[in-house]
Amino acid sequence: MPRERKSEQRKLYDLTQEWGAGIPPWPYFPDPVVSSFHRFPRDTLHSMKVDTAMHVGTHVDAPLHFNPEGLDSSEIPLDVLFGDGIVVDLRGEVSDFDIITPAMVEKKSEVREGDILILNTGWHKYHWMAEKKNEEKYFVRHPAPHVEFAKWAIKKKLRWLGADSPALDHPLNTAIRKMRPDAVKSFEEKFGKSIEALLPMDQFLQVHIMTAKHNMPLVENIAGDIDKVTGKRMKFGAFPWRFIRGEASICRVIAFEGF
Repeated sequence: MPRERKSEQRKLYDLTQEWGAGIPPWPYFPDPVVSSFHRFPRDTLHSMKVDTAMHVGTHVDAPLHFNPEGLDSSEIPLDVLFGDGIVVDLRGEVSDFDIITPAMVEKKSEVREGDILILNTGWHKYHWMAEKKNEEKYFVRHPAPHVEFAKWAIKKKLRWLGADSPALDHPLNTAIRKMRPDAVKSFEEKFGKSIEALLPMDQFLQVHIMTAKHNMPLVENIAGDIDKVTGKRMKFGAFPWRFIRGEASICRVIAFEGF
C-alpha cells in the first residue's frame, strides 16, 4: 500500500510545443515541409516525410551550435539532460524587449548549483498553437537574458537553461536586429537609450556563445504544461535525438513530479 500511494503522487507534465505542418520557424530559417508518401486511400497505411531545420518548435541547442569543439546532440550526457530544477515565474515581471537579469530570477526562486533552470516569461501564450498566438510578438519582441545572465548561469553550473521563448539571446541581439529597424526604434523608445548602449554589437549572440563554450545546452520554445509546474522544484528532462554531429535537435521536455 505505501508503494501504491507513492505511485499515485507521481505525475508527468509535457512542456513541449505542438509540432506539425504550418509551424513557424525562426524568422530567417526556411519553413518546414511536411508531406506524405503513403496515404490510406492508395496504400492502406500512412507514412510521412519532414524536411526541417532542428531549431523549430521545442528544441535543444547543442553546444556544437556555437562551439566547433562543443558536444553534439548525441554526446550530451543523460545526467545533464535530466535532473533537479525549477521553473521560475517571470510572468508579470517582463514585457516586450526586456532584458532578463539574474536578480529577477533570484528574487522569485532559489536556483541551486547544478540545477536545470527554465524561465517562464509568459511568452508561450503567443506561440503558433496558443490562444493568443502572435507570431510577430513571439519572435521579435520576446524578453531574454544577456551577458550578465550567461556569466551567472555558467557560475551556477546549470545543467541546461531553458525558456518559453524562441531564443535565449535577445531578439535584437540576433540577425532580427538588421531585418527589423522598426523594432530597434521601439526598443530604444522604450528604454530611452541607444541599442548599442544596452546590447552592444561586440556582445552579439553572447548567451549562445558563452554557454556553448562551457558545454551548457539551451532549450527553447518550451510550452505545454509549463504554467502547471512553475515555481515548483522537481525533476526535468529534455530528450533530443541521438543525432551524430547534430548542432541542435527537436526534443521532448518533461517535468517529473514526485519522482
